[in-house]
Amino acid sequence: MSHGIRRILCCVGLKIDCNPVLAHAVGLAVATGAELEVLHAVKSLSDDVVNTLRVNIPDREILETLREQRLKEASEVLDAKIETFWAGHPELRDAFGAREMKRSVLEGYPAVVITDYAHRSGSDMIVMAANKRSFSATYAGKITKGVIKRSHVPVVVVPPRRD
Repeated sequence: MSHGIRRILCCVGLKIDCNPVLAHAVGLAVATGAELEVLHAVKSLSDDVVNTLRVNIPDREILETLREQRLKEASEVLDAKIETFWAGHPELRDAFGAREMKRSVLEGYPAVVITDYAHRSGSDMIVMAANKRSFSATYAGKITKGVIKRSHVPVVVVPPRRD
């Protein structure tokens, strides 16, 4: 039963525990039969940093190699986090079955990258973390608020795990 949800975009950070977000996204994908894609947005370097690099490294190929290396390293960390998640949640792995979970790492301002990607990929829902400790009026972090403001599809905000 799809409930009109065919594609779910799960957005995770690499510096926080992404297990609760992944668990919610996988649970929703299992319940709806939707495809699941995991996205991490690497924040672009500031203009000052880019200008400093250009001054000190005039070779554009080297600069592009450094950019590609940042994305490759983020992709490797994302893959490791997902593998660790599956290892810790065999019941979700079994429920998800043999379906493929597509993974993407893109560079840019995260809220814009996420909403643009969701639109381009035809996502019907975005799942992401609150990234704040409490559910006060400002429970969502800056990126989550930016996604909520820009998104044309529902955004499921997963609260932080309570220890």
